[in-house]
Amino acid sequence: ELILGQQNNNFSSIFLNPVGSVKNFGLDLGMHVADFGAGAGHFTKAMADMVGGSGVVNAIDIQKSSLEVIDGRKKIDGLFQVRIIQGNVEEKGGSTLENNSQDLVLCSNILHQVHSPSTVLEEAHRVLKPKGSLVVIDWFEKAILGPLNRVSQEDIDKLATSEGFKKDREIDAGGLHYGIVFK
Repeated sequence: ELILGQQNNNFSSIFLNPVGSVKNFGLDLGMHVADFGAGAGHFTKAMADMVGGSGVVNAIDIQKSSLEVIDGRKKIDGLFQVRIIQGNVEEKGGSTLENNSQDLVLCSNILHQVHSPSTVLEEAHRVLKPKGSLVVIDWFEKAILGPLNRVSQEDIDKLATSEGFKKDREIDAGGLHYGIVFK
């Protein structure tokens, strides 16, 4: 048991840790946040815990099957602050969220998958409040595991800057991923 526990601790330092990462986002109770490309909802749940019942987490994904997983989790865990939205964040207005309505938008492990990362960042900019934050988490270019197609930190920084964002800080997202907070 002790050996397995030590191995798990080593792995947790290289693999994504949604709960640990979300603690560095600067979330407070009552905030409205969006999880672009929410997938299975690991970050959705972690953010829901941080914004509490007075907040709102918009879990947005194009895949209905992913949203069904999140909906099941929402019901089991009583996360009534989670809104399930089937949408395409690669289209203008595709998130279905109102302009200037979100305190934070998370793009975790989606920018390397989409055809147009700049369109996703443009949609994030549209829905963020003027002092809102964009958090990008994605694979390091030289990570030993992960997808073949990746977007470098430098490219994300250039894309985000061209969409009107300014890099605020980097956060620890594990040894295989980078994390950047933009304002």
